[in-house]
Amino acid sequence: MKFLRRFSRRVRVSDDRRATPPAPVESAPARAMQRLRIENRSNKAGRRRSRLSVIGLVLSVGFVVSAGRAVQVAAFGAFADDEAETVIAEAAPVRRASILDRDGEILAATLDFHSVYADPLYVWDAEEVARQLATVLTDIDVERLTRRLSSNSRYVPIADGLSPRVRQAIHLLGLPGIFFEVEPGRIYPKQRVAAHLVGYVDGQMHGAAGAEYAFDAELAEGGRPVTLSIDLTAQYRVESVLRERMAAHQAAGASAVLMRVGTGEIIAMASLPDYDPNRFAEATAPGSDIDPLFNQPVNGVYELGSVFKPLALAAGLEAGSVHMDDVFDASTPVRIGGHVIRDYRGENRPLTAREMVLYSSNIAASRMADTIGADDLTGFYSDLRLFEAPPIELAGAASPNLPRRWGRIQTMTASYGHGFQVSPLALASAYAALANGGVYTPPTLRPVAPGETVAGVPVMSPNVAAQVLGVMREYVARSQTGSADVDGLAVAGKTGTAERVINGAYVEGNTFNTFVAIFPFDDPQYVLTVSMDRPHPTAETHGFSTAGWTSMPAAGEIIRSLAGVLDIDRHDADPEAQVSVVAELFAPRPRLVAPSEEPVALEDAVSEDPQ
Repeated sequence: MKFLRRFSRRVRVSDDRRATPPAPVESAPARAMQRLRIENRSNKAGRRRSRLSVIGLVLSVGFVVSAGRAVQVAAFGAFADDEAETVIAEAAPVRRASILDRDGEILAATLDFHSVYADPLYVWDAEEVARQLATVLTDIDVERLTRRLSSNSRYVPIADGLSPRVRQAIHLLGLPGIFFEVEPGRIYPKQRVAAHLVGYVDGQMHGAAGAEYAFDAELAEGGRPVTLSIDLTAQYRVESVLRERMAAHQAAGASAVLMRVGTGEIIAMASLPDYDPNRFAEATAPGSDIDPLFNQPVNGVYELGSVFKPLALAAGLEAGSVHMDDVFDASTPVRIGGHVIRDYRGENRPLTAREMVLYSSNIAASRMADTIGADDLTGFYSDLRLFEAPPIELAGAASPNLPRRWGRIQTMTASYGHGFQVSPLALASAYAALANGGVYTPPTLRPVAPGETVAGVPVMSPNVAAQVLGVMREYVARSQTGSADVDGLAVAGKTGTAERVINGAYVEGNTFNTFVAIFPFDDPQYVLTVSMDRPHPTAETHGFSTAGWTSMPAAGEIIRSLAGVLDIDRHDADPEAQVSVVAELFAPRPRLVAPSEEPVALEDAVSEDPQ
């Protein structure tokens, strides 16, 4: 009781001026540091005075700090806000930049997506919540979700990638313990178009394939969009024609590469079967053993057959060991090392180097290669970068499969594209050098500005390139197996049909067909390669399934569909007129007709060219 009476005594606080200090506003109170005097009527408050003095000191310091902060906010508030915003901006995640085609069309972009999750601690009735969610999210397994909502976990993910409409529908259910998150997600508005070129990202928004992977660091920085060299309209038309032709021939796969001569720009690249990057994990290819995620022109290597004959001719002309009118005996098969090289529907007579291409003679090509020699032939192929992975930005570009040693027979069969495997992209790049006056330019997915000069490497003389190009033009103009010519766009080209190697052996009827085209012939601007994997014959092809009846007509249809898209001036309305000009470069000869191509096996071991 005595203790309570002591604290019940009235305590009076006074100061010397007997005035009430003003309330602090934006500056420290004028009397915040004023000394307090405690008077006790009983004059026995010494200990209390000491305690209150300490309390007063603490309060005074607090007032000073608060007042100082008020002054700082009043005087430097704008600066402080800017600083705070800077910190927030630095902490915020960087959004992945977009991918565009050469004309600014969006191929990939980042958007905000909603995800829904549950905290079981706040879920009252797990089964009821699961059933309610299933009314909106119809693919939910109610029993499984009920078990998860009944667990001791504090975080149960339910669904992600929700549209605003679906998110709102779930919200209106008013379910306890159900919460939402907003996270960035990648979308591909063109879906399957250019899927292998654009690629996709993984769950952490890191590039996993295509341009998404090739330019991952640049895209992740969140700066300017990455522009690709492809033309979306051209890409769509190439894919459309290729898809129709692939279905017509019931082929297991098909691919195409469209490259601009002189710059190496990839204008279009298709690989079928394909996939939708928005759902890449669900990609399937019913009726085909080819992985839809596999980019055939870049990641695959194949024996490409007779499309190598013009390149072998160029090697001989460049080395000086072969001239256009040199004659090679194709009257009888070539027998070497226990093997036999034959022709299909051969002329059974000596052929010039020019006729070797026009008749697609394996016998004449092999004898010509024997004259050229292994060093000059393989050295020329190497200069065209056929013996290495094509130097493009895409990851996983395949290196060729080459013989362990280049003996005489390997050199002879290499003249018609057998005994080694390269990618279609590598082939397109080599022919782009032929079309570019003998200058090799690496393939690229980066657009080249108009007027910009791209450095290249000379690999053959312009005269050699022009001569070979003339023979290729004549081959297309005189072919009866399926024209690739387009009015006003004279096309130069060559077919190749090669049997596939399965478990170390060539399989009859299992072919990989290719046609390579250069157009316009008199002013080469584009190279197009079209390949079909294991096509079947149709009534329209009279029972044939070789490149002249499959890949070549497909290329012609693609070129016709691109004529109004690509920047090309049509001026040669009569293809035969240009052929006449080319023919004047050579000795007069009878009109030639390129034969239908069929695979002819090299007896006992090495497969012969299906021309």
